[in-house]
Amino acid sequence: MLGKLIKHEFKAVNRLMIPMHLGLILVTIVGRFYVQFAVNRWPSSAIDGYFTYNVWENLINFTLVSFYVIALIAIYAITNLYLLVLRPRKNLFTDEGYLTHTLPVSASEHIFSKLLVAAVWQLIDGLMLILSVIGMFANQDFFEGVATVWPEMVESFPYVFGVSAGIGMPLFLLMALMDMLSSILIIYMCLAIGHSFNSYRILASIGVYAGVSMITNLLSSAFMALFGMNTYGPSISMFLVSSSAVSATDYFWSTFWFNSILAVIMGVGAFLTANYFMSKRLNLE
Repeated sequence: MLGKLIKHEFKAVNRLMIPMHLGLILVTIVGRFYVQFAVNRWPSSAIDGYFTYNVWENLINFTLVSFYVIALIAIYAITNLYLLVLRPRKNLFTDEGYLTHTLPVSASEHIFSKLLVAAVWQLIDGLMLILSVIGMFANQDFFEGVATVWPEMVESFPYVFGVSAGIGMPLFLLMALMDMLSSILIIYMCLAIGHSFNSYRILASIGVYAGVSMITNLLSSAFMALFGMNTYGPSISMFLVSSSAVSATDYFWSTFWFNSILAVIMGVGAFLTANYFMSKRLNLE
């Protein structure tokens, strides 16, 4: 039944996500042609400064670039707002929830299906936004620069982070993935708790989210202060002052394990809490 839920969730979400991201592709293609036209319009032999002082042309260029940046921000914001808040709220905690909760599936299956679909589309959205920017502005100089700088970045990675790029980069991606999943589950938990109230449910959900964010930030700050996580200068903790800074390797592994464990604890706790409120304290009135 979980597979059917996931399939239905993709169908529901794709009605907005696919057209919106096809629009992004179209905007990128049109913008790319315009950028190439603007760059190649005047040959290098053109009068010096002609296009620099062409006010109208600069105004058009600025307007189009601004429109593109606003479009990127809007797509990112709409994707996250819809996937993480509007879709689960409407489907699980409003009038539509009466029909949703009549299905012979558990609350945990509802959570898992929405979590998977939201995570997949967040990854697709992030990748498409990056590719859009590259497709819009990248040229031969950009790729030549990347080819030159990338080996230097890989070579310098151990000196900055204390581990090789082959280890550090995959672990950074893994940590980001765990943090993303945990963040989604926390939002679901806040919605479930907030909508157990009889009134002011949206405000209650926002209040719960603010409280959880504050606790998470306090834990992170306490960890940094407790263990003196400072790579630049003396290592100062709440209990001792060391004459030497924490090494880059120690800093990397301590940060990785702390963030990973915190994400797992917060994610599992959020899932169990959301599952409890949806199973035992559901209030659709």
